[in-house]
Amino acid sequence: MKFSHKFMMVSAAALIGISPVLSGNQVAVVQAADKPAAKKNNVKQNTIKLNHNAYVYDKNGKRLKTYMGSAKRTKIGKGITLNFNTKVTINNKDYYDIGGNAYVKAANVGYVNGKKVTKSAPTAKAKIKHNAYIYDAKGKTEKKKIKKGQTVTVDQLIYIGKKLFYRINGQNNQFIKAANVGKTTGAKLKPVNKKPGKNDNAPSDNQNDPTVITLSHNAYIYDGNGKSTKVLIRTGQKVTVDELKYIGKKLYYHLNDTNYPGADQWVKKNNVGIVNGKQLKPSNSKPENDTDITTVTLARNTNVYNNKGVVQPTKTFAKGHRARVTELRYIWVSADNKAELFYKLQSDKNGYLKEEDISLVSGAKLTPVNTPETAKSETVTATATDKKALSDLLSQDAAVKASDTYKLSAKSARDAYDSAIATGNQVNSAISTVAHITDSVNQITATKAALNGKKVIVNDLKNLSFAESEEIVNLVASVNGVDKSAVQFINNNSMLTVTSANGFQQILNIADYAATNK
Repeated sequence: MKFSHKFMMVSAAALIGISPVLSGNQVAVVQAADKPAAKKNNVKQNTIKLNHNAYVYDKNGKRLKTYMGSAKRTKIGKGITLNFNTKVTINNKDYYDIGGNAYVKAANVGYVNGKKVTKSAPTAKAKIKHNAYIYDAKGKTEKKKIKKGQTVTVDQLIYIGKKLFYRINGQNNQFIKAANVGKTTGAKLKPVNKKPGKNDNAPSDNQNDPTVITLSHNAYIYDGNGKSTKVLIRTGQKVTVDELKYIGKKLYYHLNDTNYPGADQWVKKNNVGIVNGKQLKPSNSKPENDTDITTVTLARNTNVYNNKGVVQPTKTFAKGHRARVTELRYIWVSADNKAELFYKLQSDKNGYLKEEDISLVSGAKLTPVNTPETAKSETVTATATDKKALSDLLSQDAAVKASDTYKLSAKSARDAYDSAIATGNQVNSAISTVAHITDSVNQITATKAALNGKKVIVNDLKNLSFAESEEIVNLVASVNGVDKSAVQFINNNSMLTVTSANGFQQILNIADYAATNK
């Protein structure tokens, strides 16, 4: 009896592409073409870390169309670390030479050789000549004041309505009237916007007038999904809007202005200063927190740690920063000689925050995935006694492979067991930790338990029923890792052939796969 089935072959190829630039918040080091990085105090020298997405330019300051063989790589993601050769000036702007006629703007660099770049905006010292109230960007005050005679650092001069204000340095929403300021020293600040003309209305909330917003910061235009179009509206410009809406968790104004044609254009509310006319309320509700997500808030300025509990000096977060986390685990910190709790950052595959640096945990509650004892075992070198359980399993391997339980198990199950044994031999012969030994023992035990091979029991090997033949074919196909259409009976059902994907035909003895119940 023969079974004729259409034979199908599936081939798979895996291509591995290695790119020195990674997108998103992953951290990679891109090697400069001319100068290798030197190490000093565990911080790579001649490295820069981007704090903004950065385009790649040539030596003339023109954006490259391709970089490292790809158009996509001409934009390097925020958080990436790059090697550089030198800092240069092109067209009066500073750039870092990253090798191979490629440059990134210094304005997009947050750290150089592990040290944070401090970019100071022009500031002036303003001496208060009259008691001065502090106003917000809409020209409103809560009557908090700065007393006469005090000196305040300011970084911007701006018209709010028809009056001129200084912005207090480091405060995005605190202003004092220029009329209350006497002498200023330092940078000569000029108004960032124009004084309203005679026909311009002062800030009002007349609900019968169209809503007109005045930008207090440069603002990109976004679409209804919160994706930037890279079209910029400058500080001080006035735009007519007709809706206020949450996109994600942020409020946006919808543009309804002939100067900005298009049906799906929005600007972030936090870039808006004065609102004239009808005061809009959000047309939808603020999205609730996802209960399946865990977010932590930092209690203080802190570093990020790696999976060994070692501080990473080039990775820092400020007090109040909120970060999404995926795991809570104990890590044995050798420097402190104890296990400490850490939260795993979602944005960094080897980044952790100390539990003691967290002030608030929001969303889904996390419980430790291990114990302090387990964490310690990951650092303790295994002795011969620790390795005994693994050695015993390895010594049983020959007997396991000689059994029908192994021989007649599915090829995938045998491969898993073989891989566990191979790993176990490596771990057993190397200088390993107790955790490595435990993991290897668990892996071999689990894959060994999954071996379940046994012969098909039939009434008469020389007179198989259709059901018995089908069962034998299925077993042979599973053991040899082929489709059952590749298995056929020959010689009056006393032998079997298996045709592999490459066309090789193997003859098998049916008695190796079936036995009578006598």
